[in-house]
Amino acid sequence: MNVIDILLIILILSATALCIFAIIYLKNLTEQIGEIHKEVRGMVEKATPVFENMEDISRRANRVVTEVEHYWEEIDTSIKNLREKVSGFTSLQKLRDVEYPAKDLIKNIKAFYKGISAFWQEFKHR
Repeated sequence: MNVIDILLIILILSATALCIFAIIYLKNLTEQIGEIHKEVRGMVEKATPVFENMEDISRRANRVVTEVEHYWEEIDTSIKNLREKVSGFTSLQKLRDVEYPAKDLIKNIKAFYKGISAFWQEFKHR
């Protein structure tokens, strides 16, 4: 046996060891990928009900907001109607010049109107 034969045997043994190492490494890698796949599948299965619940919650919230907007429109309309009715009573410029037995009542109504107007303005700003 000469040097070339010994080096050839070492090369064949090294290649065989490298192939065995590659096979073992690829086996471990496929097992880890399989575990990761199982974990991802589990996470997706756990997340699906959460997303379904969030969708249901968003539908309910949308319905509540729609109802609140409807009630807000009704309240706004009622306040506007009240404001129009009260403003019909507040033509006090004409009544100031005339002695009128209900002068205090009119002053109270005017104060009430100013209070509602101030409340409404402050409520709008919030």
